[in-house]
Amino acid sequence: MTGSKKKNGRQLLLGAGRTLFWKYGIRRISVEEVCKSAGVSKMTFYRSFENKEDLAFQVLKGFITEGMDSYRAVMKQDIPFREKIAKVIALKHQQSVDISQEFIQEIYQSTDSVLSAYIEESRKEMLSEIMYDLFMAQQNGWIRRDTKLEFILYMLNSLNDKMMDERFLSMYEDKHDAIMDLTNFFFYGIFPSEQPE
Repeated sequence: MTGSKKKNGRQLLLGAGRTLFWKYGIRRISVEEVCKSAGVSKMTFYRSFENKEDLAFQVLKGFITEGMDSYRAVMKQDIPFREKIAKVIALKHQQSVDISQEFIQEIYQSTDSVLSAYIEESRKEMLSEIMYDLFMAQQNGWIRRDTKLEFILYMLNSLNDKMMDERFLSMYEDKHDAIMDLTNFFFYGIFPSEQPE
């Protein structure tokens, strides 16, 4: 198999894996189903990935990288901080539109040590960047100066917990509305009434 065909097969598998995992979770999907959806053989699958867990890891890694790249691109724009936050909220919603509750629960309750370690490491890296951006925004008066950054960090962590809270989720017909309400409540609750440009 040429390098180009191998790369194409890998991309097809990543795309199929992402679509199927997002919709049904990881456990319910077999290697055979991923191959069928991608239109490639199992031999191609095993040339590209060790197993289904490896594919899930690569899919998640690509998703997290894509999310952080998008976040960084927004934060580099020369626009008011409030607009940056509005764009970040829209991005978060756009990226989560097709993700099933089953997939989210599997990821946060994963017993796969490699996957859990990667998720935790990525979460810390993301929070560190977000905290730095919030610190700079606070120094510039773009968010309330009387709000402790540790409190903001604590509340960011609690947003993830809410997405696992069945009582909270039962208030919504669509989990994406829940995500947007949480995000809007969190971010718009930290702005001062007068917003400097």
